[in-house]
Amino acid sequence: MYLPTYMAVSLWIFALFGIVCLMIRVIMGYRWKGLGGKGRYSIIISARNQQETLEGLIRGFILKSGINGQEDALFSVVLVDGDSSDDTPDIMRRLANEYTFVKFINPDELPSYLKGFWYKGS
Repeated sequence: MYLPTYMAVSLWIFALFGIVCLMIRVIMGYRWKGLGGKGRYSIIISARNQQETLEGLIRGFILKSGINGQEDALFSVVLVDGDSSDDTPDIMRRLANEYTFVKFINPDELPSYLKGFWYKGS
């Protein structure tokens, strides 16, 4: 059984696309290691009454970044509750306990966290 020409061409296009993507990821990985870890960044997410979307957003970001097994390698995520009346703070605490690079802080602690963050250079 032979594949029709249009199916064979589309499969070859997807295969070539996959090879090119793999090569780009490998080259960028070597380039990242060559920088010696420079370019480290943190993300601060403030949420209020977002229990339906918050966990999916954080987990999706972690999976998309491709660092699920390399916790402190690239970044840290800081979650700040904006006085929620639903289960948003509980979800934030659970994510902070589950991942070492996720931190949960209260809004009152944010200025001191930022001050310590900038002075330490971390």
